[in-house]
Order: sequence, then structure tokens, then C-alpha cells
Amino acid sequence: MSLQASPKTSSGWEGYEKIALRTALIYAVISTIPFTPEFYTQDFDAGFNVNSYFFRWFDAISQNKPWFFPSQEGKNYTGWFITLLVCAFAALLWNILDKHRKDYERLYYWFYVAARYGIALRMSWFAWAKVFPVQMPFPTISQLNTNLGDFTPGKLYWLTTGVSPFFEVFAGVFELLATILLLYRRTTTTGALMMIAILVPIWFVNIGYDAGVELTSLHILSLSILLLVRDSKKFYEILIEHKAVALTYVPKIQFRSDWKNKARLVLKYGFILIFILYRGVGYGNLYANGKSFKLPLDDGLAGVSGFYDVSEFKINNRTIPYSAGDTVRWQNVIFEKFNSISVKIDKPFQVNTKNSVRTTEFYGSIGRYYYGYQADTMKQIFTLSNRADTSSKLVLHYDRPDEKHFVLSGINEHSDSIYVVLAKVDKKYPLAQKRK
Repeated sequence: MSLQASPKTSSGWEGYEKIALRTALIYAVISTIPFTPEFYTQDFDAGFNVNSYFFRWFDAISQNKPWFFPSQEGKNYTGWFITLLVCAFAALLWNILDKHRKDYERLYYWFYVAARYGIALRMSWFAWAKVFPVQMPFPTISQLNTNLGDFTPGKLYWLTTGVSPFFEVFAGVFELLATILLLYRRTTTTGALMMIAILVPIWFVNIGYDAGVELTSLHILSLSILLLVRDSKKFYEILIEHKAVALTYVPKIQFRSDWKNKARLVLKYGFILIFILYRGVGYGNLYANGKSFKLPLDDGLAGVSGFYDVSEFKINNRTIPYSAGDTVRWQNVIFEKFNSISVKIDKPFQVNTKNSVRTTEFYGSIGRYYYGYQADTMKQIFTLSNRADTSSKLVLHYDRPDEKHFVLSGINEHSDSIYVVLAKVDKKYPLAQKRK
């Protein structure tokens, strides 16, 4: 799609260029503004462990997808391609109805705006979540005690990235810089080039690790490339022929009404205030408080986090000794710093890889049951809710004879009485020790 002036048409644009420009504009707009009714009827807290996550709406808008078909966990390339065809068909109709238009530079300006802000809307979310490393947090105690083979490749990639906060922060700073450069016309080309350098490996990482956001990364990558297409010939002359060539400069639009010019500035800096500054402050506060939106924000019972061996286990007053492969007996229990308890049981698991729950602890792994808990310290009662199946609950009375032991008793999900003695084990983790 070369958008250079042509003497063959009165507007300076070839017929196919006009259709291509309109296609790109439609695609950029529908990917930024949610048009599908499903977006507005969705559960905005789905997949998040805490409903009080105060900038959830901003993130939901940033994750809006333009395709008209289910993403199939980020792999529906057919739906994405059909979406492009729909945009092209709409552009063809628009071209017929608007065939007398002469000013295509103004139309290009609106594409230029929609593409830049569409990229910034998404990448500001990814960037700040890495600058303050809350997107891929350090592995939890439960994850440190999950067998390597019990993770999906996508979950394993996220965890290994979380192990190195330095790398995550570096990537976030690079993404944030590219995002800010895109917000200004004079630095858009540099920002788009940086985005391509960022997004090509991200796209291939998602393909190779089945990390679930292939289409999202491809979509942002395609918008970044479209911003450079107009100067594609000039890039060839600069890089291959070593010529001194000036890249296209897109001037700002000037409205006849002064209030429209002021409104444009208000919208621009309002966007920066909300999606760059306010979002950055929100993630900074989250990180400063030792939290991550990927994990519950509610604190657990003070002073109990750690690994506990199950030294005694009874079900219906029948003692069950430890045996590898036992599908009933608890093997160990982990109390996290937040309000989660995970239980290791050797029984078949159905791995959950749905993107709607990718923010939760049990996404992309098997081997452990995860429970959110509320502790009544007066009555010494734990109320446990299964993270994967919130209708499944346990109510357990607890005694704590000393700081290293718990005695749990009560009724499990199957209405069986259980009695569990937990003994805390002071485990050391090389990953955590290296981090310090």
C-alpha cells in the first residue's frame, strides 16, 4: 500500500490505494473502539481473583479485539483473516459511496491517529505491567513446589520470565518508550520501528510456547507495520541504496472551529493522563504493596505462609498412610502470603488453558488444588472456596498447637469427615535465594 502522490488521479492516490487506506482505517478503528455487544455484556471481573481491582475497566478496553469470531485461545487466524476481508469489503463500499473525495491526506491523518492510539492503548498496559513487574510475577510457593512437567509451555514461559525481574523491567521500559514515541507525530516512525522490534519476537514466543496471545501480538504488530508502509520505498532507498531521503511528515489537522482544536488537545492529553500516567501510578502502587493483579490481593493469615508436610491424614476416622499415587490422601499443603491454600493430591487433573482465567493460579498447571480462604480467628475456622470451582467449599476447624503445626478437621466437598495434621518444613528455594 504505497501512498505516494500519483499524477494519474486528481487526488494523487491510486484507486487501490484509496481502498487500502480505508481498509486500514476501519481496521484500526474497530480494534480500538469496542463495537461488539459481547464486550459490554461481559463479566469484567472474570478471571480476576479480586473484584476491587480498580482499573479493571481500563485493562478490559485495552484488551478489546477487532475480530468478529471467537479467538480460540488466540489461534483463530481464519477469523482474523475474515475480519480483514470484512474491513476490505466495507472499505470498497465506502469508496463507491465516497468516490468524489479529493482530500485523502486528511483521511490518512485519521488512520494515523487511530493506529497510533490503538497501539498505545494496548502497549501501555503491557509496558507498565513489566516496568513494575506485576504481569509475570515471581513464582508463588505453590508453583515452586509444582513439578516441571505439570506446567504447560505457556505457563512455564511466564514463570521463567517472572524469575528475572531485571529482564522484565528492561522489556517494559523499552515497550513504554516505544509507546510514548508513538503519541507524537515527529517520533512516530521511531516508535513504530521499536514496536516491530519488540513484537516480532513476542509473536513468535506466543506461537512457540502456546502462550495464548498470538492474535493480540500479531494485531499490534500489523498496526505498527501499517504506520510504516507509506515510507516503504524510502526505507529501501535509505537502507539499501544509501540515499538521503526525507520520510513523510504528517502535519496535525487544523479545524476551522477553535473549540475543535482545543477538544483535540484535551482528548490527546486526557488519553496520556489516564492510560499512561494514571495507569503507571496504579501499577506502581500495586507493586509497592507487594501485589500482582495476576494473584489475589487479599492478605493471608499472618505468619503462616510456607510449605507443610501432611504427617497424618484421616478420612471418615480411617487413617490413610502416605503412598505415592494415592488419589485421596493429601501429600502436602502450602499457605501463600495471600489468601490461598494449595493442596497436592496425586489424582487426574484437567489442565485449564482458557485465556479468561489466565490471571489465576491454576491456569496452565496441574497437580494442586487451589483454595481461597477466609479465616475466622475467633472461632478458629477456615472457609475454603475452590479457585477453579467456586461452588465447591470446605469448612475446617483449625488448631495451632505451635508455630510449626496445624491440625485441621471438618467436612470435605464429598461430605466426608477429614482430619489432617500439618507440619511446617523450612524449605529453601535456589530461585528465591538467588533473587535476594
